[in-house]
Amino acid sequence: MQIAVIADQDTAIGFKLAGVGLIYPVTSIEEARRALERLSKRDDIGTIIITERLADNLRDLIKELYKKTSLIIVEIPDKYGPIEREVDPIRELIRTTLGVEIKFKKSEEKT
Repeated sequence: MQIAVIADQDTAIGFKLAGVGLIYPVTSIEEARRALERLSKRDDIGTIIITERLADNLRDLIKELYKKTSLIIVEIPDKYGPIEREVDPIRELIRTTLGVEIKFKKSEEKT
């Protein structure tokens, strides 16, 4: 199974330099949607890496793909860094799909 990346140009270049072969640099949400739909139909794709900002705009499609396919879709920060969120979409997906809530214990800061 192959890994594909859907990302902005700068993030895509980083993955290209790391040796990932299937890179889809996009400049709009519609381009990202088309790439995600196209990749989801391929039998040789097991994992799709997509930037958080793109994934946020494609949340309905991603939820639909989780229900219909065995794809693993991994959301990563883009060149601007991670998005601060009230609810982590991956945790929420695990909670609704598996009925399990993941909680992390905050580590104590050492001074």
